Amino acid sequence: MENVQLRGCIREKFKTDAAFGIEIGWTTQKVSKMLNCAYIPKIGEAVSISRALGISLDELASFFAQ
Repeated sequence: MENVQLRGCIREKFKTDAAFGIEIGWTTQKVSKMLNCAYIPKIGEAVSISRALGISLDELASFFAQ
């Protein structure tokens, strides 16, 4: 199952998973695992992700609460 909302948010700002991964210091594989709901970011990682995407932690958390 893919996290479509989060992927859309990433693609809107970064265009590719690789560009997003570079921004937050992750490999493309780790980004892919997160987007396929096989990995949930730790709190420190979540802060980096929310900052990179320009969204709140609450909004980011809502992507994983499905």
